[in-house]
Amino acid sequence: MVESKKSGRHSPFTFMMVFSLAAVAMSSVIRAQAQEISALEPSSATKPAEVRIVAMEFRFSPAKVRVAAGRAVTLVFDNSGAETEHGLFVPALGFRLQAKAGEIARKNTVFEKPGEYEFICDLPGHHDAGMTGTLIVVDR
Repeated sequence: MVESKKSGRHSPFTFMMVFSLAAVAMSSVIRAQAQEISALEPSSATKPAEVRIVAMEFRFSPAKVRVAAGRAVTLVFDNSGAETEHGLFVPALGFRLQAKAGEIARKNTVFEKPGEYEFICDLPGHHDAGMTGTLIVVDR
């Protein structure tokens, strides 16, 4: 019978696996924290606030967006990492952005009426699959 002796040292492979798992866990935490974005800072006379919403396969990130009523914003709809076309539609406000796979769309707008509004991907089956979010327009 051969007796094996453990040295207390770990192979480079073990170290890389532990490091990789830690990196994946950390990126998940960061993504979870970025589920809401706010564009409520004081208005600049020369430049609208920029709000970026990323389309992923059947979800938006962030899923909750806050903007100030009456303030100009540039909504950036980033579909650069998706494998299919997606849309960002706010039915109550008639606002729409569409981006093909691999594209980024942007549109300047002003949301005047305070309230909470659902935004969805209105392509067939996407809303039902969970591609929805909330736009919160707050009084300044």
